[in-house]
Amino acid sequence: MWDVLVDSGYVTGIDIALCVQEGLTLYGPWKANDMRAPKAPPLFTKAQFQWLPELETYRCPAGQVLQRVGRETCVRSGGREEVVVRYRVKGSTCHACPLRPQRTTSQKGGRSLRRSEHEDVIIAHQAWMETQEAKAVYRLRGQTIELMFADLKEHRGLRRFSGHGLTRTRTELALEVLVHNLLVLHRFSHRKQNGQEINLKPDNIAA
Repeated sequence: MWDVLVDSGYVTGIDIALCVQEGLTLYGPWKANDMRAPKAPPLFTKAQFQWLPELETYRCPAGQVLQRVGRETCVRSGGREEVVVRYRVKGSTCHACPLRPQRTTSQKGGRSLRRSEHEDVIIAHQAWMETQEAKAVYRLRGQTIELMFADLKEHRGLRRFSGHGLTRTRTELALEVLVHNLLVLHRFSHRKQNGQEINLKPDNIAA
C-alpha cells in the first residue's frame, strides 16, 4: 500500500474515493469553502447536522428536517464529474427559529447543505486526518517536499512557467529540478570538505 501526501487542493470527494478504490492511503486536509465575511457570526457546521439515511436527508440542530431541493453534476479537475445533492430548510422556518443566528445569515432563504455522492468516504477521511497517526505522517510533508517547493518558488522564481506547451513546460521543470539537486549535492560536498556531519536523505533530492 502506498502513502500519498498532498495539500488541500488535491483532496476532493473524487480523489478520496479513487484512493480508497486503488488501496492508497491519502494524507491531506479537507477544507470546505467558507464564503462568509471574517466577522460573520459562527454558523452550525455541517457535522452538527444529523444525516438520516432512512429519509436520505439531514436534521438540523433545532430538529428541523431539510428538504431535498436539487441535484447537480459538478465538473472537477481533469474533466471528472461529481454528483452533489442540495438540501434546504424553508426560509420561514429558519427565520422563526430562536437559533437563527447560528443557522443562516440569509435575509430570505433558509439554511442549505450539499452532500456529495462520496460523502461517506469524505467523513471517514476527515476522521482519519484527526488521528495522531495521520497528523504525525502529514507533518513530514513540510520537512521534505514543501522545502523544495519553497526553494523553486522563492529562490528560483518558478511561480509560473515562461512558455507554452507541455514539452516546454516539462523541459523547464526538469532543468529546475536538476539545478536544485546539483545545489543540494554541492552543499553536502562543501560540508564534507569542512568535516561536518552529513546526513543526505533521499527526501532532499527531487525526482
